[in-house]
Amino acid sequence: MAARRKQTGATLVVALMMLVVLALLGVTAVNNSMVNLRIVGNMQAHQDAEAVSQEAIEQVISSIAIFNNPQPSNITLAGVTVQVSEPACLDVRPAEGYSATFPLAPEDTHWEIGASYDDPVSGAQAQLVQGVTIVMPAGSCP
Repeated sequence: MAARRKQTGATLVVALMMLVVLALLGVTAVNNSMVNLRIVGNMQAHQDAEAVSQEAIEQVISSIAIFNNPQPSNITLAGVTVQVSEPACLDVRPAEGYSATFPLAPEDTHWEIGASYDDPVSGAQAQLVQGVTIVMPAGSCP
């Protein structure tokens, strides 16, 4: 009977300690999951912002008009507005197969155009710069 009285409660203490350890492990797992979920959400918002910016650049460069009269513009895509910078002409060279001495030779013009987008909901930002080469009539690059 004496041996039985010495052991009363030891199992309960061990079981409670194991329960506390398991509860801490569970809370840590939930916290890690929440952090990972936020990270993935931020990455997705950033990639969406980049995709919208890229689509705006592609829409602008699909028309020659922006290169004939360079100016900044705002493009609305899927309900969001992307600011597209004024195209900048970086370099001009005679087009392949033409000589620089020929006065009306078409030129390979090298342009740089940028787009930026700030998502007010997620706070994601994207700024893209893309180069494009266009064959244009002589003297088209300002």
